[in-house]
Amino acid sequence: MIYRYKVPLNGESIKVYLILAVCAVLGIGSFFVLPTIGAIIVLAICGFVAYQILKAMAKAGSARITTYTDGFSVRMADGTKLEFEWDKISYAGFVVEGIQKGYMFVYEECIDKFVQLPPAFENLAGFREEIEEHHAVEDCVMKPSETIKERIKSIFVPESGDDSEADAEKTAEVEDQTESGTTDESEVAEDTK
Repeated sequence: MIYRYKVPLNGESIKVYLILAVCAVLGIGSFFVLPTIGAIIVLAICGFVAYQILKAMAKAGSARITTYTDGFSVRMADGTKLEFEWDKISYAGFVVEGIQKGYMFVYEECIDKFVQLPPAFENLAGFREEIEEHHAVEDCVMKPSETIKERIKSIFVPESGDDSEADAEKTAEVEDQTESGTTDESEVAEDTK
């Protein structure tokens, strides 16, 4: 199955369309206000800006998710392609609350591969169903400022709480020794390292 990226109609996309309209009006309108050379320069600048915007929109439109029997691939807007195998997925989730609400993400721990998919992909619910046939998808309620990367890091990167407790004990031991005057400064420096 193929899930294509569709440019959402929101405040950001409306701004892009307005910039394109302004480029067209400025480029053509400059011939009525400026001398011919100046109008050609303005038209060239506006044409270049419009071309860059349209090129970026075309790249975004080429993004898609393709599912296979063994896994799926994601072609990003920048042209990179990520491939995932169903049996190697470590964690999959759907953000139901937080700053990235509506996003879906998949993580493979064995090779530290990660993709987050915005709700602009068509039929993201259908893609979720395909993942759930092979791996559980967690509904994630995130803290207001928490991102998907931070969530995955908190799950898969072990906390260093044990090391900090040992360091705190060493520091307390060194402080006790310096207060009693039983060590010199070189021993204190070695213990705090």
